[in-house]
Amino acid sequence: MKTLRTFVALLALLALCTIPAVHAAEAEFPDYILNAQALIGQAETRTAQVKEYADEVLIAKNFLRNAEAEYRKNLSWSGKLDAKAEPTVRYFAAMAQLQASVVLSRAEKIAQEKERGRLETQAVQVRNKIKVFDDKNAEISTLKAEVAKRDATIAGLSADLATKAASGSSAGQKVAELTGEVQTLKWSLSTTEQKAAELGTELEKANAEVGRLKKELAQKGAEASQGREQLQALSRTRQFEAEVGKLGGVLKTGADSMTAIHTRSSLIKTSPRGVTITAAGERLGLALAELLRSYPEYRAMIKVHGFGQPAKSESAAATDQMARLLREVAVGKGKLDPSAVEALGVGQSEPIYPKSNPEGNRRVEITFVKKQTK
Repeated sequence: MKTLRTFVALLALLALCTIPAVHAAEAEFPDYILNAQALIGQAETRTAQVKEYADEVLIAKNFLRNAEAEYRKNLSWSGKLDAKAEPTVRYFAAMAQLQASVVLSRAEKIAQEKERGRLETQAVQVRNKIKVFDDKNAEISTLKAEVAKRDATIAGLSADLATKAASGSSAGQKVAELTGEVQTLKWSLSTTEQKAAELGTELEKANAEVGRLKKELAQKGAEASQGREQLQALSRTRQFEAEVGKLGGVLKTGADSMTAIHTRSSLIKTSPRGVTITAAGERLGLALAELLRSYPEYRAMIKVHGFGQPAKSESAAATDQMARLLREVAVGKGKLDPSAVEALGVGQSEPIYPKSNPEGNRRVEITFVKKQTK
């Protein structure tokens, strides 16, 4: 009996050992990927309405697919994204959002131009109605002048009747004819005045419509101008990001900043005799100066990180000296305005890799942000 219980316990233990490990459920996409998905959905809907820029939407979708693929590929069994892959995932997601925003701005511009054309057509129709009213007014003035002329003729004939009784029969007939003509003119005048009153009411409505159309046109013009400004700003931001990419290094994008990360040893050399800037560091400093002169709305922060031994060579003071030497290349040799670039050494306080990777932690980060507008 004891042997049987021991056998059953061994079977249960064996069953537990053969149960496969259950991985954590795959994590949902982060907010920056979800935001890109939502913005691309809006761009697809808008481009379907205006029937333009379908290829531009495909570009945004390609960026999004790259972001999703990189995210899934570098997701650990616990659902956490590898820190090394996160800058690349964020870059693809940011480019997808930027491309979708450009498509939305262009589609909105097309829609606004179509609406403007429709409103201008309505304005032409209203102006034509106003011309009809003006023509009727001119016709009324002509009829009034004709009536006044006939009234004067009747008055003259009545005076002749008082002195020419013998010829009264002929004059009376003439007066009767003229009176009939006057009555006809007065009836025509009454009809025309009635039509003018109707046109006047229609003109008031037309003027009100013209006022509304002018106001709407002004609003659409303002919206179109704002859209053009936003499109220009997006285009310039995109150009700037492309130029930052030419500086080399690993790019990391944030909500309102972009950072280029370089290995410190490629830009700065340390030795017992001191710290020097490499040829690559010289080229980077000059390129940084040229970039910030071309895009004066941005400023840069150079941060140098240290790690390892000896501690005094990797401290905040030592890395601050390195950062200032690199800044001096941009300001001194590159003739850059000193206020456009800052330098800071942070020592060993912000590692991003384990202790086994000291060279990965010894790095130079150049962060670009837009200057605050007053």
